[in-house]
Amino acid sequence: MAEIQFRLLEVDLTHETSRAIDVTADVKKYLGARGLANKLIWDLVPAGADPLGPENILHVGVGPLTGLIGTKTILSFKSPLTGWAGRSACSGYIGEEMVKAQYNAGILVKGKARRPVYLYVWDDKVEVRPASDLWGKWKQETEVTLRDRLNKETGEMFGVLCIGPAGENLVRYANASVEFVHSASKWGCGAVMGSKNLKAVAVRGTKGPAYADHRKVWELFKTYATSPITALRKIDESRWGHTTSMPSLLRYAGEGIKNNHLGYHEIVEKSNHLEHNLKYFAWTDGCPGCAASCFVPFFKNSERGAFGGEIRHDNCGGFNANTMMDFEKMTEVSSLENELGMDGEELGGLVAWAMDLYEHGIITREDLGGIDLRWGDVDATCALLKKIAYKEGRAPAALAEGYRRAYEVFGEQSRWYAFEVHGCAAPTYDIRNKKVGNGLPFATSHNGARIGAGVDIALREAATACSFAIPPFEQIWGSGEEAIRVFLNAACGWNLTTDDIKDISLRDYYFNRCISLREGYCPSVDDQLPPRAFDETITDKYGKKWVWDRAEFEEQKKIYYQHYLNLTEKGLPPREGLARLGLDFVVPVLEPMGALD
Repeated sequence: MAEIQFRLLEVDLTHETSRAIDVTADVKKYLGARGLANKLIWDLVPAGADPLGPENILHVGVGPLTGLIGTKTILSFKSPLTGWAGRSACSGYIGEEMVKAQYNAGILVKGKARRPVYLYVWDDKVEVRPASDLWGKWKQETEVTLRDRLNKETGEMFGVLCIGPAGENLVRYANASVEFVHSASKWGCGAVMGSKNLKAVAVRGTKGPAYADHRKVWELFKTYATSPITALRKIDESRWGHTTSMPSLLRYAGEGIKNNHLGYHEIVEKSNHLEHNLKYFAWTDGCPGCAASCFVPFFKNSERGAFGGEIRHDNCGGFNANTMMDFEKMTEVSSLENELGMDGEELGGLVAWAMDLYEHGIITREDLGGIDLRWGDVDATCALLKKIAYKEGRAPAALAEGYRRAYEVFGEQSRWYAFEVHGCAAPTYDIRNKKVGNGLPFATSHNGARIGAGVDIALREAATACSFAIPPFEQIWGSGEEAIRVFLNAACGWNLTTDDIKDISLRDYYFNRCISLREGYCPSVDDQLPPRAFDETITDKYGKKWVWDRAEFEEQKKIYYQHYLNLTEKGLPPREGLARLGLDFVVPVLEPMGALD
C-alpha cells in the first residue's frame, strides 16, 4: 500500500504568484492544519514580526482526515491580539473543497497585496483576483456576490472564506467565516486577512480526495456512520445545536455574569432553548464527514429588520448573561457580529466591560459617540458593535484594540473591571468556578483565554477533528486518539502506533507553545487570573459559592502544568522532551531568552 503525498498551495500576494509544494515529510511528523502550521510559522515568520505586517503568514489548514472524520479548517498565524501563536477553527465545507482540489496540506498565504484581492482556486487554476468591488461589503453580501459570480463563470459552487468590515479595519479580534455563520473566530485571523488586503478565499475542488486504501477508509467510515452510538449523538446535537449550553453553564456558575452581577440571575430562564427552537427552528446541517449535524440555524423578523444565524456557546456566550441579554435579543446581536466579522467571545467580554465602565463613570456617553450603554439594551449594543467595527469614536476605537491596549486609553482604574486573561476576554466560562469554569486551562494557555490550548486539542486540530463530533469515535474505538490513528493509517498508508500518536500530539503542543515563548510569552509573568477572580465570590443557582484563593491557584497551576500539560512546574517544555520529539532546533533560540529550564 503506497503512502500518499501531501501538497501545500503557497500563494505570494506581493508578487501574485503561486506554487504547489510537497510537504509530505513535515505532515508525517506534525500531521496537517495546526501541526504543520507550527513549522511554517517558525520557519517563515521572523521573531518579533508585526502580526499586521506582510511578514506574518496565514495558513488555511486541512489535513489527512479533512472531509472524512475531520470537519474543521484551522487558520494559523501570529495573533494581532496577543502577539503569540494564534489559530482560528471553522466548520463548513471549504476544507473539503481544498482536499478535493488535492491541496491536502492546505493553503499558505504570504506577503501583502497592493490592492484588495481575493484568492481564486479551482483545482490547478490559481489566481489572485481584484476585489475592490467587494471591499467594504458585509460578509453575507460578500459571500453571496462571490459565489454567484463564480457560479455564472464556471458552473461550479465554490466554498468561500471571507472577512467583513472589522477585518478590513484591522480590529484585532476580527474573524473570517464560511457559509455565513461558520466562524473562524479566535485571536484575529480576520485582521491578518485584512492586513494582507485579502477579502476572501474561494475554493472549488473536483478531483476528489486521495487515500492510500480507499476500501479500508470506507469500511471504517461505514462503521462510524451506521453505529447506534452515532445515531444517538445525532438525535441530541441536531435537535438543539448548542442552545442548551449557555443556560446550563449559568445555572452552575460556569457561565457567570462577570460584570456588576455575582452569579445566577433570572436572565437564564429567559434564555430558553425550547422556546427558541419552537419559534425559530428551520433545519439542521452537519459538516462533511460528521453525523452530529449540530448546525441549527434560525431566522426571524423584528421591527429592526430580518435576522438569521445560529445561537452557540461561542458566538453568543460572550454576551448572553454577561450583558443581560436573553436569546431573543441575542438573535439580533449574533447576526450583526457575524455580518461585521468579529469574534463573539472577545466582543461580548469587551462590551460587558464597557457597560461596567460606563455605569461607573470611567467612560462617558461622549466617549461612546452618544450611545447610552445600559445593561441589556440591544439597540445600544448594536450601535456600539458598528462603531467598534469601523473604529468610530474614542471608546469604540479603543475597544477594537482589545483590553491591554485599551487600558492606555481608559486609564489604570479600568483594569479591575476587566475580566480578561492574557489580554483576551474570558466571558463564556466563569473562571471562578473550579469545576466547569476553565480557570486553569485558560490561565496556563500560551494562546490566550480560550478552549483549545491543551495536549489533546493539539492532536485534534492537527487532524482537523471537531471536539463536538468526537464522542462517537471515543465510544466506538475506545478513544479519540485511537480513532484518529486507525483512520490515518488507512488514509495515508502509514503504520502509526499508539505511542506514535501520543508523540505527535505532544510534539505539536510543545511546538505551538515554543512559538509563543519565542514571541515573548512568559508563564511566570503571564499565567494569571484577573483580580476579580480572587476578590469577588459568585453564587450558583443552587447556593454553592465559588472564588479562587491566590495560594491555592498558584499550587493548582503547578500541578496542572506537570500532570495535564507535560511541562515543568514553571510551565516550560522540558529539554529532554524537546530533544526526544525532534524539536531540539528550538533550544538555541529559546535558551538565551530564559524560556527553558
